Amino acid sequence: MAWIALVAALLIEQLHASPARELVGRGAAAIADAVGSNLNAGRRRHGVYAWLLMVGGGVLLGAIVYALAWWLSRAAALLVDVAVLYFTIGFRQFSHHFGEIQRALSEGDVARARRTLSDWLGAAGDIDATLPQQQEAGEIARRAAETGVLLAHRHVFGVLFWYVVLPGPTGPLLYRLAQFVAGRWNRPAVRGDSTLAPDRFGDFARVAFSWLDWLPARASAASFAVVGDFEGALYCWRQVPAARVAEDGNPLPEPRTVLLAAASGALGVRLMSARESATWFDGTDPDGPGFVEPQPQMLRSAVGLVWRALVLWMLALLVLTLVAWLG
Repeated sequence: MAWIALVAALLIEQLHASPARELVGRGAAAIADAVGSNLNAGRRRHGVYAWLLMVGGGVLLGAIVYALAWWLSRAAALLVDVAVLYFTIGFRQFSHHFGEIQRALSEGDVARARRTLSDWLGAAGDIDATLPQQQEAGEIARRAAETGVLLAHRHVFGVLFWYVVLPGPTGPLLYRLAQFVAGRWNRPAVRGDSTLAPDRFGDFARVAFSWLDWLPARASAASFAVVGDFEGALYCWRQVPAARVAEDGNPLPEPRTVLLAAASGALGVRLMSARESATWFDGTDPDGPGFVEPQPQMLRSAVGLVWRALVLWMLALLVLTLVAWLG
């Protein structure tokens, strides 16, 4: 049933961009802002209470609805699964904007590609949206590929990981709500003409999502290795230091670093910024990763990598579903 729900949700999301998704997003933002404004006294513990109320309450509500649906019939439970996956999976976050940028660069319209990339980064919400005033086509292609890999993980593969781990819709709700509040409660505050750094209220939400994303990020990185250049992905992955914990409680290396290192190796193209790449791949190894500098043509390879990884995840979920049925 899990595999059927996933296929149905992906098909509906690709074929029908319902305005209800935007309404749900606005509603979640309004609730998160209300919880934040009422509980935020600038202390970390208040952020813990808010996280338990927003994320824990949302997961509990989803579990209750799913249990009631299962009690009614398996068909009702399947509908709940499809609905939750439809609102938590966002493959169009990757495919729609990525395709627009790819077409603009293929037509030589760098300005349109940059505008589309800027809109995409702004809509993503949880990715650095800063862009320099002037960008070459290769750098735009790199940022597009970087954004596509990260969003494919956060809006698809991470959701699927927790969908497999936890029963029914509780996994997707846990992951997406945790991701949402981590971004929502760590935005800089604007007061008058000044922009203030986030206070400690959002610390717990940020750390909690980092830990929830630790295993999914590595599962996504492994899938990129399987469907891409396996040796290259593993080499780049090994260049990232062993896991440790930062002073603020976040796991290191960050999931983003692991994802981009593995995807870069799988494609053989530098997806990190030049500074990041120099940090992790400083050239001390005479063989080195052998990255090709990003060019607009590499976008087709990046699209193929994500699609192949999605097929791999679908096949893995199908196998698990069949095993559960036969068992």
